[in-house]
Amino acid sequence: MLARILLIDDDDITREFLSSLLTAAGHQVWELPSPIGATRTILSERIEIVILDIFMPQMDGDKSAKMLRENPRLTNLAIILVSSCDVEKLKDLAQRVDADAVVPKADAREQLVRVVNRVARSPRRTRSQAP
Repeated sequence: MLARILLIDDDDITREFLSSLLTAAGHQVWELPSPIGATRTILSERIEIVILDIFMPQMDGDKSAKMLRENPRLTNLAIILVSSCDVEKLKDLAQRVDADAVVPKADAREQLVRVVNRVARSPRRTRSQAP
């Protein structure tokens, strides 16, 4: 199953690398260097999965994920957090913002496509805050 993915990472090299992994696996990928404009892109491009870097200068990914989760128009959006931080810290952040999965950047080559494929096959959750 191919997914429509928005990849948000402030590091150009990392963003290009992750995008190439996903594109090679057949997914459609849109890229942003910051979370600014993410909601507009998600809605206009019918994005199904957002991959967010945790540490970004303008707004950290966990805060961005929380904002996306609070938007009633994005109830079916899947969120995957990526970071070079400690895996336990990454899992803790993911739980706090209700992310669907995490991928440590050090393991992205081996794990990212597999995790995206798993999340893409999962039934989308409908959240109670939807109107």
